[in-house]
Amino acid sequence: MGGKHVTKTVLIIDDHRGIRLLLEEIIRNEGYHAKSFEDGISAIAEIENNQPDLIIIDQQLPIKSGTEIIELLEEKGYEIPTIIMSGLIESVKLTAEKLKTVKAYFSKPFNIVEAKNTINQLLENN
Repeated sequence: MGGKHVTKTVLIIDDHRGIRLLLEEIIRNEGYHAKSFEDGISAIAEIENNQPDLIIIDQQLPIKSGTEIIELLEEKGYEIPTIIMSGLIESVKLTAEKLKTVKAYFSKPFNIVEAKNTINQLLENN
C-alpha cells in the first residue's frame, strides 16, 4: 500500500454481493479501507461508531432507500461525502438535489475507471 495518506475508509451500502465485492476491490486497490453493508440500518450503527471518509450507497435498498438513509445521517448532523448508485439515476437526482452530502452519482452498471477517479477525487478533497 502507498504510504501517501492516512488510510481513509469507504463505506459501501448495497444489497448485491457482487457489487459490494467489486467496489471493495476497487477501493482496496487504491490503498483505502473498505467496509460494506447490505442495508442502511446496519450501516448507520457502524457510522455512529466509526465515521467513514466516504459513503457509496445504492438507491434501491431493502427497508430504507439510499436517499432516506442519507437524509437520516444528515439529520443526525453527519457531513460525510456520499456517492449514490442507481440504475435510474435521473429520478434519483431529483430526490438527491436537496441532500448536501451527495457529491456524485454512479449509474449502474458503472464504469470502473470513472468510479475509481471519482472515489480518489472525493477522498483527496476532504
